[in-house]
Amino acid sequence: MKANQLILQNLIDINPRTGIIKLHDKRMGLISVEALSILRNDLIETLGKERTKGFLMRYGWACGKRAAESIKMRYDWESLEELILSGTVMHTLEGIVTVEPDILEINDDHLYITGYWKNSFESENHLSENEIGNEPICWTLIGYASGYLTSAFGKEVIAYEKKCRGKGDAECYFVAETVAHCDETHLLDLRYYQSESMQSVLDDMYAEIEQLNENIIESEKIQNQLTELFLEDKDINEIIHTLGTTLGRSIVIDHYNEVYSSYFEWEEERLAYKKLKASGVITNQQNGLFFESFLIKSNKVLLGNLMVIGKQKLNQREQLIIKRALVVFTIQMYHQRKLTESLWNKREDFFDELIDNKIMDENIINRQAAIFGFNINEPHRIIVLKVIPKKMKERVLHFLTKRFPLFDLFLKDHFIVIISAESEDQDIEVLSVKLLNEIKASLPDIILHIGSGRLVESVYKLKESYVDAKQICDFVQLTYPTSSRQATYKDFEGIMMFLKGADHEELMMFYMKTIGTLVKYDEANSGSLLITLKSFLDNNGNLQQTADDLHLSIAGLRYRIEKIQSLSDIDLKTGSGRFNGQLATRIYFGLKVMRN
Repeated sequence: MKANQLILQNLIDINPRTGIIKLHDKRMGLISVEALSILRNDLIETLGKERTKGFLMRYGWACGKRAAESIKMRYDWESLEELILSGTVMHTLEGIVTVEPDILEINDDHLYITGYWKNSFESENHLSENEIGNEPICWTLIGYASGYLTSAFGKEVIAYEKKCRGKGDAECYFVAETVAHCDETHLLDLRYYQSESMQSVLDDMYAEIEQLNENIIESEKIQNQLTELFLEDKDINEIIHTLGTTLGRSIVIDHYNEVYSSYFEWEEERLAYKKLKASGVITNQQNGLFFESFLIKSNKVLLGNLMVIGKQKLNQREQLIIKRALVVFTIQMYHQRKLTESLWNKREDFFDELIDNKIMDENIINRQAAIFGFNINEPHRIIVLKVIPKKMKERVLHFLTKRFPLFDLFLKDHFIVIISAESEDQDIEVLSVKLLNEIKASLPDIILHIGSGRLVESVYKLKESYVDAKQICDFVQLTYPTSSRQATYKDFEGIMMFLKGADHEELMMFYMKTIGTLVKYDEANSGSLLITLKSFLDNNGNLQQTADDLHLSIAGLRYRIEKIQSLSDIDLKTGSGRFNGQLATRIYFGLKVMRN
């Protein structure tokens, strides 16, 4: 007998009078796969996923074993291979799955067989009710194959799914091999074939419920303890310390890579946390330590991230405690956030009105300045920052607040505004360069333009410094749109006074005569020859510095210089020619900023 000679019509016997269906003289029953799906889901809800998996694998194993015993005695098989392959045919004829064998190898006491499971009722039912998981789910099929092959081959065989549609694969692919030759990883599945009485299942579930109840009571007790600390106005560091010592775990609350509060059980865990953050890699395990994170959110606003570090994963008790603690941290951090926002808004309103000269009463100014620690008797200047892209402005503001806590800074007119108490012009240039370098080091993907206004002796003249700073910042952005730059009032004092005092029509005639054709060429071709000219003049005609500045080759820069000279009334080889070019470009950009 060969496997391909098995035909359903010859195997099945249906008595229309009694309704009895027999397959190989064994009574069968027609049951819808939908009913099996309902049974499977009910078992999972009642017994849990692991116990249901074992139950269905044992059920499949029993079905496969009986099928092998029946078919082995009924026919005289041509070979052991045909008997083995008949199992794939029987599995298909029973309507459970379409089996397509792939590899079959038999060598003495070693059996190895693989194949495809198509139209698996289990994977179809699972995917119709559940999302794609991370492990195989054709448990009945696995059990059937293991039971059939064990009975047919005469030695214990274990089957497993290498691929499964239930975990996102394109197809289900099974492998079966004798236990003596199988990989140890798959031998773990043997535990599912051990019989388990319903009483033992219920006893285990009762014990789990009792333990869960104890864990809930303990977690509630710890939540009350943490809440008391919060109501007593204790610092968040003390609450973190209490939670960490209770769990015997290291706890960190951070936000934007900045540590808000922390407690480390061991020094090695503190160093491991720093190493993890420095690497920028997101992982749950590293160097024998587990890093488990929990978001602290309120009204869809991310307040921070709580990370638990330890040598083992959190157990059920610890997870319940952490979830309870998150409630306390969320309330405390949200409360602190609202207080900070309220104070920040009042501070921002004060400085905004101060710059716009809306507060003229000296007593009111003195009183509010004292509240915010602002010394109105010192000379001040305004520094403004423009961030590209705009969505990164809050990140830059957050960085400045933490890095320079003594700064008086706020948002105004799409700028980040800093009021700086300075007495020497050199100080502001050093500060501007420091701001640029440190912000770029922390947030390298942004473009930053910084402008610094004049130093004013009276707070009533802050508006003048603010207007200067805005115009200089806009000028820097116009002339260097793709790179981060800073400039101070000292750099532009002469040209700004010149622009404000001179006849704008005469100035326009001068720059139009000198670089007008160049401006029109850039506008028509979306070019950057004007910026190339300014960079060349700013670098005193140094080709290498200009090429580095604009990320060009020397040959490419020479071509641009020749093009500029052909389109403008400038002789870049003479001092007077370069002066006219410098003056014309500054007039053009300066007038453009002043018009804006």
